[in-house]
Amino acid sequence: MAAERRQPLKIEVPDQKQETLRFGRVGLIVTAGFAIGIIWPRVAGFKLVPSVPSQPAESSSADLTGAPGDAKGAPAAPAAPEPEAPAAAAPPAQLDRLQISEPQFLACKDAGKKHKEECDHVEFDRLARPHIQALATCPGADKLVGVLSLGFDLDFSSQSVKNVKSGKSTSFKESEVESLIDCEKREFSNVSLVGIAHKHEAYSVFYKVEFPKVVAEKSEPASASGDAVPVDVTEASGHATVAWDVALVRSSASRDGAVVARVLQGTRVSVTGRRGDWYRIKYDVKGSVGWVYRTAIGM
Repeated sequence: MAAERRQPLKIEVPDQKQETLRFGRVGLIVTAGFAIGIIWPRVAGFKLVPSVPSQPAESSSADLTGAPGDAKGAPAAPAAPEPEAPAAAAPPAQLDRLQISEPQFLACKDAGKKHKEECDHVEFDRLARPHIQALATCPGADKLVGVLSLGFDLDFSSQSVKNVKSGKSTSFKESEVESLIDCEKREFSNVSLVGIAHKHEAYSVFYKVEFPKVVAEKSEPASASGDAVPVDVTEASGHATVAWDVALVRSSASRDGAVVARVLQGTRVSVTGRRGDWYRIKYDVKGSVGWVYRTAIGM
């Protein structure tokens, strides 16, 4: 059978008149749609979508604050006055009165109870210092002036302070010492040594605790009437480390005092006195003296 002959492809190219007619039809459809969708609803008074309000709706105070809004037309209730913040209780004058030396580790023992010639300094000071300062609140402590050599026996097998005792450098009467030691034993009765790194089983550590005399340095005006009240400065002797990035040293124990120096964080300073929340310090090798706020040196 003879193979079919393929018919040649025929490509029709529309002439210009046909294209003009086709685009003309499209234009008529678009024009009719615009008339039906836009012009006719406006002429007939219909609204296909909600119109934008001409004035903003009244906002309710409950939108952001959660408080109910006032009824429309009702007079607004007067705002309740803000309650005054309670004044912070001022710490007793005797707190921070004591001057406490750095700890001295005099002896340590291993499991065999043998004394070591050199003892490592365990981190007992941070735990102990607040409890030692509490000596200032013991009965009769506000009248004492002198030095108490205060010792502790640390027992890491039981994680407790085994004994509180006085040393030879104590200058108080025996009855006064007994009262202070009994008070400090109660203070350390529940102190735990858990978490303190150590190399040996037991340590003996001593502090020198000074009870300084409170003296009046000068008088300053306290009221508009010109009356003056004595301003007490507690004499002190000790050291502290600047805790702020930059501590401002002022000429007087007040925020109004002129700034006489700026001391960087980590600088070791000598503390020579205290007035309220301000401490008098020597801040350079020349012995220059100024005042810093207590938190500036971690007090």
